[in-house]
Amino acid sequence: MSKEFKKIITDQLTFILKPLEFRRKGNIFSCITPDLTYYIGLQSSQSSSASRLKITLNIEIFSSKLYKFDDERLPPEHTRHYHKRIGSFMDQHHDKWWMVDSEKDAVLAADEISALVANKVIPEFEKLKSTDDLHQMLKDGKPMGLTQEQTNYYLANLKE
Repeated sequence: MSKEFKKIITDQLTFILKPLEFRRKGNIFSCITPDLTYYIGLQSSQSSSASRLKITLNIEIFSSKLYKFDDERLPPEHTRHYHKRIGSFMDQHHDKWWMVDSEKDAVLAADEISALVANKVIPEFEKLKSTDDLHQMLKDGKPMGLTQEQTNYYLANLKE
């Protein structure tokens, strides 16, 4: 059952993201540009079961320019330079998990998730078109999901 619930959510996200050139591989939607790759990933909780789905979204960006400063033993597909959970795009800015144990719950979750992605996440991505935009966000002290050590490291290296 929970697979069917997840399909309702992913189908609705596909409807929104495909026209924006996002491609889906498993539970992750990505859009690749020459500089940045944008990710919207569905994450199921370990407490999900065959009949109940507990799900959230990870919103991430990979920068090919920042990757040059990273430990290259970690492959690009496992490196993110911007990481937020979907809850940070909500008014209360708290971690948000949807509990889905019926088709009705799945449709409601899909509607809420799709609205957040369309009205909050995509506009944020549209403001972040390049590593220079991420650099400015770092300089402005805006949260990107990085540790202070990572932030300082990238700011120091981007000055060069």
